[in-house]
Amino acid sequence: MSKKLVVVSGILLALIIVGFVWWQPAQQVEAGPKTTDLPMKVARYYWPGMYWIEIADQKGWFEKAGLNIELVDSNPNYWGSLQDMVDGKIDNNNFTLFDLIQFNAAGADLIMVTNGDNSTGIDAIVANPAIATIADLKGKTIGVDKGTYLEYILDVVLRRYGLNPDDVTKRKLAGEKAAEEFGKDKLDAIVTWEPVVSEAIAQSNGRKLFDTSDIPGISPAGQTFHHSFIKERPGDVQAYVNVWHKTTLFIKENPDEAFGIIAEIYDVTPDEAQAFARLNQILDLRENLTSFSYGAGFESLHGTALQINNFLIDQDVTKTQLDSMEFIDATFIRALNHSLQQEAL
Repeated sequence: MSKKLVVVSGILLALIIVGFVWWQPAQQVEAGPKTTDLPMKVARYYWPGMYWIEIADQKGWFEKAGLNIELVDSNPNYWGSLQDMVDGKIDNNNFTLFDLIQFNAAGADLIMVTNGDNSTGIDAIVANPAIATIADLKGKTIGVDKGTYLEYILDVVLRRYGLNPDDVTKRKLAGEKAAEEFGKDKLDAIVTWEPVVSEAIAQSNGRKLFDTSDIPGISPAGQTFHHSFIKERPGDVQAYVNVWHKTTLFIKENPDEAFGIIAEIYDVTPDEAQAFARLNQILDLRENLTSFSYGAGFESLHGTALQINNFLIDQDVTKTQLDSMEFIDATFIRALNHSLQQEAL
C-alpha cells in the first residue's frame, strides 16, 4: 500500500470517527420543531390533565425534544398560579376554559392550545334526600361559589332541566366548605367538587342530582400560553404539544407505570391517582381534534366558550361577546396530526 493511500485512508477514518462522535449527542434531541432552548416556566399541579407534565419530566422527554423546562409547583396556591401566569411570572399553565375567558374578559391575552382534560364527575350538585330531581330545586336555596365556574355549571344545568337561574336562591359558599355547611341543614342543595361531594353524601345522607359526566364538555381545561409567547416561540409550543401527545399515549398504554410515577410524586396510591383520572378525563389527540373543531355544542370548545361567555355577560362580568377563534388555537394540534399522517404514509 502506498504512503499516499495510507494517509488518505487515515484521514477518512479520522473523519468517520469525528462524525460519529458529533452525531451521537445530536441524537439526544428528537427530530422535530426548531426550539429556542430558552427557559420555559411550566406550572405543575396534582390534577389529571397535568399528570403528563410530571411524567414527561421524569422520562426526560422535554429535554429530548429540545425544551428547557422549569417546573413551578403551584400546589400550594393553584389560583395564585393563574394570576402569576397572567402577570408573566409563568409561561404555561393548565386553565379551565371558564377561567381563561374570565381573565381574557378582564384584559389578559391567553390562548389554549390543547384540551388536556374534561370534568367527568368531579363537580356535582348534591341535595337533601327530599329533593329527587333538578326540577325539584325550584324555590330552593343552593350553596354555590358565586361568580365561579361552579355557578356557571349550576346555571347550565338549571336551564337544561327547564328552570331559570332566578328560580332558585343562591347563597355564596366556598366549594371546600360546602359539605360542612350542608350538614347544618340550612341549605337545600350545594354545588361543589370531589372529595367534598362524597363527604356531603356520606355525612348528611345527601343525594347526587347531577355530576359533570352527565354533560361531557361542560367544563374543559387545557394547556395555555400568552399570545406573545406563541408568536415569539412557536417552535417551542409545537414541541411542547408533541411531548404532550407522546406522554398521553404512554399513559394509556402503560397505566401502571404512569400512575405509579404520579403516586410517588404526590404520596398517593396508584389506584387513587387513577381513580382521580376517571373523574377528570385525560384527553388524547383524537379527542382534541373533535374539541378544537368549530361547533355549537359542548363537544366543541367553541360551543362551550359561547355558553361561558353568555354566563359572564349575565353576571355583568363583561358586556362583550369574545371571539373564541382568538383564544382557542387549533394550529398546533392540527400540525401534530398532519405530521403523524405524513409519517404513516
